[in-house]
Amino acid sequence: MQNILIVVDMQNGFARYDQTKNVGKKIIDLLEMNIFDYVIATKFVNKKNGPYKDILNWQKLTESPEIDIIKGIQYDIALEKYVYTPVNSEFIRILKKANDGKKPRHIFIVGVDTDCCVMKTAVDLFEKNIRPIVLLEYCDSNGGKIANDAGIKVMERLIGKQQLIRKKISSRDDIKNIIQQL
Repeated sequence: MQNILIVVDMQNGFARYDQTKNVGKKIIDLLEMNIFDYVIATKFVNKKNGPYKDILNWQKLTESPEIDIIKGIQYDIALEKYVYTPVNSEFIRILKKANDGKKPRHIFIVGVDTDCCVMKTAVDLFEKNIRPIVLLEYCDSNGGKIANDAGIKVMERLIGKQQLIRKKISSRDDIKNIIQQL
């Protein structure tokens, strides 16, 4: 069983705000420990005629450099997405390929925004019967503390408190211990 990490939307356009500046550095430090066997980075692109422009009237993250993944994030594959979640049949196929042809039993998740893309990704994996393990020390929200805390609270109900890990990871043993405790 491979330890797969999803790094959600750590892009210049999201990581530049006060609320999320520090989470990028934390994720880079986590990745430099080389404790994950496969890393998938997601990259949100706000497409013309998409719901973010048409319904929310939100015009950001349409082109480089805003959509580029921040420097220092090391990954095996980067996937563009145009909605909150990357989870679809192609994504599941990529997960199986990364996990020696088998659907993984668990996936680790970090990134932004806790209350939007991180939460939606975790819930969608849960609904595919893949345990999402959200490393909260490595997540944050551009909506600020209230939005971040709201995302955590909703995930407690949707995927279960035991899937939300609140401690800093310092070694591969920490990852092994998390898995054993679940």
